[in-house]
Amino acid sequence: MDHRELIEQGEALAGEGLIEEALERFEQALQRAPENPEVVEAVGRALLGLGRLEEAEASFLDALEMDPGWVAPRMGLAMVAMRRDEPFKIVHHLERAIEADPEQPDAYVELGRYYGLMGEPLLARATFERWLARHPDDADMLINAGLTLFDAGDYAPALEFFERAVEAAEDAEQRLGALTFRANALDMLGRYEEAVASYEAVIAEDPQWWEAHANLGICHARSGHLREAEAAFRRGLEACPGSPEIRDELAAHLLAHGGDVREALSLAEEAVALGSDEIRHLYTLGEARLANGDEEGAIEAYRTVLRLDPENPEAHLELGILHDRRGERERAERHFVESLKADPGNPRTLYSYANVYYTAGELETAEELLVRALAADPGYSPALSALASIRARRGEYAASLDYLEKAIEAGERDAEHFKRALEFAPLRQDPRFRRLLSRMSEGD
Repeated sequence: MDHRELIEQGEALAGEGLIEEALERFEQALQRAPENPEVVEAVGRALLGLGRLEEAEASFLDALEMDPGWVAPRMGLAMVAMRRDEPFKIVHHLERAIEADPEQPDAYVELGRYYGLMGEPLLARATFERWLARHPDDADMLINAGLTLFDAGDYAPALEFFERAVEAAEDAEQRLGALTFRANALDMLGRYEEAVASYEAVIAEDPQWWEAHANLGICHARSGHLREAEAAFRRGLEACPGSPEIRDELAAHLLAHGGDVREALSLAEEAVALGSDEIRHLYTLGEARLANGDEEGAIEAYRTVLRLDPENPEAHLELGILHDRRGERERAERHFVESLKADPGNPRTLYSYANVYYTAGELETAEELLVRALAADPGYSPALSALASIRARRGEYAASLDYLEKAIEAGERDAEHFKRALEFAPLRQDPRFRRLLSRMSEGD
């Protein structure tokens, strides 16, 4: 079989997510054409997809040596550098790719996105504008620029890019996508009524555009209009009966806002059945099973997430919490550690991990983790409340009440817990403690 046919078969297999099988075809092609840079680069891509970074890097370097002016190996080397979190190499390889072929848009997109992820929206915007200076009507690049800035929290310039994309759109799908993203930006800028009108305009134009229905519901919920949010999700489900995404959003809404947990479970199960490889749906399924008292089912849902994404920090966190609840300390710790590897500044993970040590009476380690949680989010009320308890257990009552006051300011409202907690028993007649309990009870 000719090496070109083997490459075609490998690309088809890779497109189906069968990376091991794709690599076999590419390696067979390599045996037939060892000096062909396209074959060597394809091997590198497959190795990258399997996480075999050193081998992938070697393949990309070989392909680059065979064809120094080709962009693809440079892009591959940049992807290897991203996996290794090597900022200088990422920028270097992407800039060299742009230099090799200034008319290759992918390098601009990857470089702009990278700057956005690094919290450098000005550099991200400048990168996209370098392309748009020559191609001002490239709607795809305008949308990419807007999404990058949106994800970086820079909503005003994101809105500008989306509005330009609406004008430049070449087809209905591109235009409706840009209009929906524009509405998202309006929502995040606090322009609620304009955002709602924009979503409604998209829905009027294409009632089956599920993204508009879903985001309209999210917009209503974010502004505290919970009935309107639920109505938007239900209208979307009626218009898009095959959408797993809307089922997932409605299930999550019901779970978050005191809705029917049995209906939420049914919707989550349907969403997973329609989109079984979507991690978000599995995560909602875990929450729904837990809300219905099915702890084992929740654990299985989160384990399925980890089979798809072994480093997923949210699934590790939820499994850690569930194992901690069962008193399975070693398993809980293992999952918390894995979660923190991927997301070291997550205050909820740090707080949950601290609870393992707090329960075991290892207060120093618990306190260290709680302090890290507050360094990430100074207003994280569970960590403030836990520190209040630790200080009370040590008899440091003034410091304890200081933390408790901060927790109340951050939203702590569980007055009954503090009334019953033994470490606060010596404070039950303390005027300041009683005032703080009163504030919690009144929701001040």
